[in-house]
Amino acid sequence: MNSPATKPMPYVGVTIAVGLAALLPWFAPNQFYVHLATVGCINLMLVLGLAIIARAGQLSMGHGGFALVGGYVSALLSMKGWPPLLTPFIAGLAAAVIAAALGWIILRLRGVYFVLVAFAFSQIAVLLALDMSSVTGGANGLVGVPPISIFGYVLRAKPQFYPFALVCALTTLLLTWLLYRSPLGTMMAATAENQRLTESSGIDTHRVQVIAFTIGSGIAGFAGALSTHYLRFISPDSYTFWESVSYLTMLVVGGRDGVLGPVVGVLVLTPLPELLRSTEGLQHIIYGAVLVLCLMFVPNGLASLVQIWRSRQRVARTSAALVAEEVP
Repeated sequence: MNSPATKPMPYVGVTIAVGLAALLPWFAPNQFYVHLATVGCINLMLVLGLAIIARAGQLSMGHGGFALVGGYVSALLSMKGWPPLLTPFIAGLAAAVIAAALGWIILRLRGVYFVLVAFAFSQIAVLLALDMSSVTGGANGLVGVPPISIFGYVLRAKPQFYPFALVCALTTLLLTWLLYRSPLGTMMAATAENQRLTESSGIDTHRVQVIAFTIGSGIAGFAGALSTHYLRFISPDSYTFWESVSYLTMLVVGGRDGVLGPVVGVLVLTPLPELLRSTEGLQHIIYGAVLVLCLMFVPNGLASLVQIWRSRQRVARTSAALVAEEVP
């Protein structure tokens, strides 16, 4: 008998959702919705990277800094003639190498100190982008970043870039799901649950957290590079402290457990800035209010509502079965 996790119904739902997402450019009312979906795909990769770090028991406030590093690395290499299809992967690798070196040091810190140092890294990345104007263009940034092309097919327009972003987002989603189901994913969850107890069983929790930080930050660098080639522009303002806060908000609102939470958080909060365009100046306050309300009433995220509903359905079915057995 199939367990609930292996029932075919969830896979049918996922297939339908992916099919509808792939068909979006054909039934979207206008190009704005395609743009919004593309931004959602990039946000999903960024939030999944943050979720992997959180899976090991840490929250990074420097996620935007790694996206900024990835964006600049890919933009500079492609503007020097490197293939734009290759440079995002190099950008992700560069961000991962920096994260591994940084994480090996700062992940020995406990509590709020890691959050503060990660935040400081993102600020340093912004300041370096501003000060190294001969390389980064300073406050004006880099304009005219080459678009990604696949075998001569240039992803210049929104409907052309969206399928590529969707494939990248789904691939990241699948790899994250596989990571969570692997022994490393189990060690990450155990580290987050009780680090001392996990260490007592012989697991090097510091190494586990460094690996999670490296993978999550590398994904952020890759996503930052994709965004840069999509917008064909990057500046120090592209990924500030507020971008890191928004990714963290998406993760908390959607849920930190599993891969469904980041998907829900991105679907709910990616369109929010556009819906709040008429309330400029209040967006951060409304973001904060959404975060506080979610922590108060749905502390495990909106995705946990699905699990609660399934648990109640399971209890109801069990109760009904017991009553049926008692009735002669």
